[in-house]
Amino acid sequence: MDRESSSAPSTSSYGTSISSYGAPTPSDGASTMSGIPSSSMSIDPSQGASKDPSQASSATVRGNPMRQAVRTDKAPPPLPFFEQAIICQGMVYCSGQVGVSPVTKQLVDGGVGDRTAQALNNLSAVLEAAGSSLRNVVECNVFLSDMTNFAAMNRVYDTFFERPKPVKTIILHHLANC
Repeated sequence: MDRESSSAPSTSSYGTSISSYGAPTPSDGASTMSGIPSSSMSIDPSQGASKDPSQASSATVRGNPMRQAVRTDKAPPPLPFFEQAIICQGMVYCSGQVGVSPVTKQLVDGGVGDRTAQALNNLSAVLEAAGSSLRNVVECNVFLSDMTNFAAMNRVYDTFFERPKPVKTIILHHLANC
């Protein structure tokens, strides 16, 4: 399966961008091996990804059964040319998130730690809209604008994931005046 990765603009003001791959959706009673569901949950696009109908207006899953787009207003809206996430064969593939508040659509105040927390909260909201969670993430790619931000990002990142932690790749990414 081809992976599509997207990275949000990475400048010194962003500090960090986080995306994840392969967060399985719950299996609704299917047998599991090593905690990974062996089958995917069926999602009724008319009800959104949430099993709670009261949340259906804030999350949508649309598309065909093989490839479903996920959107939630609990994370910043994506640019028009991509989705917040795609569910394909029981796996959730998420686009990159940055430390932007879904309410203000602005970078959160503070430093790299604050923006890392917001990016991970955004990622968590997208995964929940897809019927999954951070507990199921198997891989994260973290884009940093400066490696001096690694320790601050890592301190916050570590608090969001339980063991076994997802594999992680750090990508140093510079864009000059873009």
